[in-house]
Amino acid sequence: MFATYIKGAPITGLNLANLKKNLFYNFLLSCSQVLMPLISIPYISRVLNPEGIGRVSFIDSLSYCFVAIAEFGIVTYGIREIARVKDDKDKLRKLVSELLVLHCITSGITLILYGFAVFILWQKIQDIRLVFFSVTFLLINSFACEWYFWGLEKFRYITIRSFISRLLGLIALFILVKAPSDYYIYYGIITTAAIINLLTNLVNVFRELPLTLQDLQWKRHLKHALTTYFISMVAGIMVWLDNVLLGIMSTAVVVGIYSMSIKMMKVGVSLFTDIFLVLYPRTATLLYQEKDKELQETILRSVQLILIITIPATVGIFLLAEPLVKAVLANSFLKASVNIQILALLPLLKTYGFFLNKQILMAHGKEKLTLYGLIIGSIVYILLMLTLSYYLHDRGACIAMILGEFIVLSMGYWYVKKYFPGMKIFDKVTFLQSLAASLLFIPVVWLVKMVLSSPVLIVLSALAICVPIYFIMQLWVMKNKLVKYLYTTAIANLKKTPVNTQ
Repeated sequence: MFATYIKGAPITGLNLANLKKNLFYNFLLSCSQVLMPLISIPYISRVLNPEGIGRVSFIDSLSYCFVAIAEFGIVTYGIREIARVKDDKDKLRKLVSELLVLHCITSGITLILYGFAVFILWQKIQDIRLVFFSVTFLLINSFACEWYFWGLEKFRYITIRSFISRLLGLIALFILVKAPSDYYIYYGIITTAAIINLLTNLVNVFRELPLTLQDLQWKRHLKHALTTYFISMVAGIMVWLDNVLLGIMSTAVVVGIYSMSIKMMKVGVSLFTDIFLVLYPRTATLLYQEKDKELQETILRSVQLILIITIPATVGIFLLAEPLVKAVLANSFLKASVNIQILALLPLLKTYGFFLNKQILMAHGKEKLTLYGLIIGSIVYILLMLTLSYYLHDRGACIAMILGEFIVLSMGYWYVKKYFPGMKIFDKVTFLQSLAASLLFIPVVWLVKMVLSSPVLIVLSALAICVPIYFIMQLWVMKNKLVKYLYTTAIANLKKTPVNTQ
């Protein structure tokens, strides 16, 4: 067992090894989130029409809005509390039992509100089959306990479970969805895959912990979870309410084109944000143990990693938007290429904003500051969405999304600098190095487009050339320290030799 020292603060080899394993499993999970949609999205866009996809996207967004309402801030609060008491079996059993009871109560109230929403918006839904799948999902979601496994850092289990359910859903998609009229089956597969995850979680929780309904004090969590509850609700406005707002202001066809655009972007964004979600329980633990030096190093390296991976992603997506849409989507969705260019900033804005608010503010117990920033950003977003989507339709919705995320990021950055002035949350050198290396994509993509005509070959060739160029520039020309560290670590792991990072 070896030790790594960061600014004089020792991290045991066991903790470092566990963190590496968690990052590895979460990377596999994120890859499945990217690869499987890359298979399903082209198929769905060719089998279903924009109207059918728009109907599914509308009811799906509506459902998840009420999931956020029922969640009552339990996910973030639960991860943090599980991380704190995970070594005490009795406290852990009581905590899990109380949070499950609390979630069942809030879910029951939410289902009543959902019934009223369906009644009011029935003209936009007009399919009882979609409502049936939605209600079934909401009922089962009452027992959701994903926070338990995140808090215990059981990322191997999460990865295997999610991969199996997604694979089964993908297989069912190709077998059952054959015509435009099968859009309701498509939604049924989506909800069934989610239900499989929920039920698997519940079975494993009962297997690991002897839960009880006696002497529970679930009310004690209300005041602690209340702030994170409002955060979840407000954050849900831009995450799940976009299709609903656009559907109210426009048609199902427009919602279909927009939803496929945002779905393509979210595939990549989730790959980045999930990496830092792995670090959240570790950050909570470092704070709880008052290991300030290790915490600062974790935060700084996280910022550097965000810039290194999201800046080239943003530039590449903008340059390859048109061939990417042609390669992935059917001809009826070609208008989405402009949407993709508008949304190209989303990986950077979303990942950095997510990091500032969750990894720093919420981990330090500053949930109210995160809430204030989200409220301001959401108000701006709603006003822009209702205005711009009326005149510019799906393009207006994309512009509203980018501006809303920018406001959230800006508020998070301002709050961190105000309340933690000594904390370094931006690295100018890494930013300039990443931007300069990414600008080399411009001549590469231009030449590839001149030589090739196939959209698939354009995208694949550009990636095959740009990715190595980017990392070669970072590693050997600009000598980026984090890229060098990651490269050295990877080589050492392949050779199975320890790395001295002093």
